[in-house]
Amino acid sequence: MPRYFLHLRYPASEDGFARDDEGDELTDPDDLRQHVVDTARDLMRSARLKAIPDWLRCSFEVTDEVGAVVLTLPFSEAVK
Repeated sequence: MPRYFLHLRYPASEDGFARDDEGDELTDPDDLRQHVVDTARDLMRSARLKAIPDWLRCSFEVTDEVGAVVLTLPFSEAVK
């Protein structure tokens, strides 16, 4: 199964990047976008991180197993 890494970008923070070293395996790569949207929604709904007061300025930069960027999803798209 392919593994994807959902790196968090947040321009308003000091370093602006949180690396996902664990990744998520997906049985169907066609489900990637929905998985990323669902993960963003879950973070916005349940995370209590004071370091990120405005989730809508965040985005996921998704890479594959070789490090190629396969999707960039602004969190603002997850609330549409």
